[in-house]
Amino acid sequence: MIPERYASYEKTVTLGAANFASVTGDKAATLEKIEATIREAASQGVDIVAFPEEALVGVGGCEVCRSGAVHCDYHHDLAETVPGPSTERLAELARELDIYAVFGLIERDPADPEILYNAAAVVGPEGVQGSYRKLHLGSLPWVSEGVTFQPGNALPIFETRFGPIGVIICYDFWFNPELSRLMALKGARVLVNCCATFSGPGKRDYMVQTTATRAQENLCYAMSANHVGGQGGDASYAAGRLDEGRAADFLGHSTIAGPAFPRFSQVYAEAGDAEELVTATLSFEKLHRWESIFPWRDWRANHQSGTSELIASEFAKLTRGA
Repeated sequence: MIPERYASYEKTVTLGAANFASVTGDKAATLEKIEATIREAASQGVDIVAFPEEALVGVGGCEVCRSGAVHCDYHHDLAETVPGPSTERLAELARELDIYAVFGLIERDPADPEILYNAAAVVGPEGVQGSYRKLHLGSLPWVSEGVTFQPGNALPIFETRFGPIGVIICYDFWFNPELSRLMALKGARVLVNCCATFSGPGKRDYMVQTTATRAQENLCYAMSANHVGGQGGDASYAAGRLDEGRAADFLGHSTIAGPAFPRFSQVYAEAGDAEELVTATLSFEKLHRWESIFPWRDWRANHQSGTSELIASEFAKLTRGA
């Protein structure tokens, strides 16, 4: 039985996770590819489609950022506000197709144009919903995003007709499980992870299993949308040619996972290492079957509230260096 607080939402949702290759540095060409993939998703009955981290611009540092410069023309030229030209254009498409889309981009702070965020925007039939700004930024010498971007300072959830969803980016999802937990406690039943994960030993298993674990430990659905291809992208890969695959330096393996009562965890869909869209139609009635025996959100707020306070106080101590 679906709890009363979720009774007004749709009872099923079809999720789509895009293995995606940006045309790095070319927003116009990449935006066409994103639009083509959203149209493809809508034609398959997808309700919420996710794209990777920085999908609109392509992932990658630059020598200016690696030098530690406080300003980088390359990244500033690619940045835009939310709402802004790309989000408003995709919101119009979302309205036309009655679909939600989540995609990574470089967001410029509306109050200070020198501040950039590694962000994921949410658009839907209602318009531009807002953005999530990545909190944990990598540092030199491994990556330069800690130089390019400022961290976010919020954990929003976004309202859809399928209920609240949480949006999160890569490292925030893989190595910081408390963020997913907080989003679930706020009511999110779907977690959307926009990521940029490279190939490497054991990485496929880690990506798929961690997506399934985040879903299992929060009794929600989760999907991770990842890049494929090399960092430079492929400008000759035309918009709409979604059936053609190619080799990947990025891992791919976009994943949709979640409970499947009486199973705690199941992988519903997994992509390979080429561009493709994987989908899964999921039941919230099936998800909430766990409520009758394991209503962990209610426990946290009621008879386990003392434990919740202990956990919060221990975190508070750690933030002060204890």
